[in-house]
Amino acid sequence: MNDEAFSKMINNYFDNDYRERGKVKWNGYFLSDHTSALKREAQAQNTVPVKLPSMSLTACQTILRHASANYEFVTVQQNISDADGNLVPNLTGLVDGFSDLGVYMQDTYIKFENIRAVVKEE
Repeated sequence: MNDEAFSKMINNYFDNDYRERGKVKWNGYFLSDHTSALKREAQAQNTVPVKLPSMSLTACQTILRHASANYEFVTVQQNISDADGNLVPNLTGLVDGFSDLGVYMQDTYIKFENIRAVVKEE
């Protein structure tokens, strides 16, 4: 078989007979930890936070200061809505620090005026 006939046969195979399995071929490479992390992330993005009762600024600051001093986890709900009118996701973590106008949590700055409620995590 000459090179031209062989090349023609190979091109005919890939043009007409070969079926790419696409993503199925790569599914074996995904680890179960990676797959479960992707599912958790998708679920977290699709959940809408339940509105907590509004708290006074003094009450929120008291909980935040206590949590900061005792290294406790808190959840902060902001009074900011997204484009669909739902509240932005709650932020849970340790309090990193304070400024005159807000609080730092997980490398995020939250203004006191935007805080709706603060809940101490058990």
